[in-house]
Amino acid sequence: MHPDLSLRENVTHGTPEHPLRAMHFTAGQGTPYPDHFFVERHWHNYVEIIFIVKGSYLFEINLEDSILKEGDLCILNSGEPHQITGREKSAIHHVLLFDPQILNFSYEDEWQADYMAPFLESSLLIQNILRPQEKAYPEILDCFRQLMEQGLIQKPGWYLSCKLLLLKLFEAAIRHQLLLPAKEVLSANSTRKIQRYKKIVSYMEAHFQEPLSLEELSGLIGYNSQYLCRFFREISGVSPIQYLIAYRLERSCTLLTKSTKPITEIALDCGFENISYFIRKFREHKGCTPGEYRKFFA
Repeated sequence: MHPDLSLRENVTHGTPEHPLRAMHFTAGQGTPYPDHFFVERHWHNYVEIIFIVKGSYLFEINLEDSILKEGDLCILNSGEPHQITGREKSAIHHVLLFDPQILNFSYEDEWQADYMAPFLESSLLIQNILRPQEKAYPEILDCFRQLMEQGLIQKPGWYLSCKLLLLKLFEAAIRHQLLLPAKEVLSANSTRKIQRYKKIVSYMEAHFQEPLSLEELSGLIGYNSQYLCRFFREISGVSPIQYLIAYRLERSCTLLTKSTKPITEIALDCGFENISYFIRKFREHKGCTPGEYRKFFA
């Protein structure tokens, strides 16, 4: 888990005036991802469009897996949990992130009432994966490439051009019937499962400094602690308490490198009441003591 990110990503992409960002990611030797590209499961309010330039990736979207290969496009709707894993050491992909609110209009015309308002409320979802053989692909890809060019170069007027391109992209998606009712995309069971998972994780991350019990967490979803552990492990591969400890440790890493607080105070700030337990768990997860970590990374 990246120390600056929770599963509910709160990072701002772009600026308040220009809430749109184009990025290029390369994995392999000499990059920040020498073994393979990997981003842990998280979600955000931004819409994210990804184009696979080279290699292949395992995408987990709404807790379901898909393989994306060179030439494939992926569109992640606002709030959809996703995780991305490169399947080879060397891989390249482009990313465009934008706040969907930039397409929100106050005038209740057909666009706003029938498409954009439902999309912003997540009752309409855009199809996640678009492959080269699909009819809509050439138009969507052309818009994406122009958006990437405008977003990376940022010549005068680039942002307004990007808004127009996004409108064009959504018009193509609507015309090709890629914007679908959420109930057709996700089963009621899947929706409930995702909502429960997000509720538990969001609560743990909001209250990580406090003592938390399995009983308290299971009460959030109306089930007993045994069900909670089985449910959470099925999705995350770890128990809720193991996730909570790992999250607390990552928050402590941020404080160790970005503050001068004593280690004992950091442990308490991150929900560890016992300093010896904190140091032991830190060494298990990071392979060093908190003090050694601070010396190396601060």
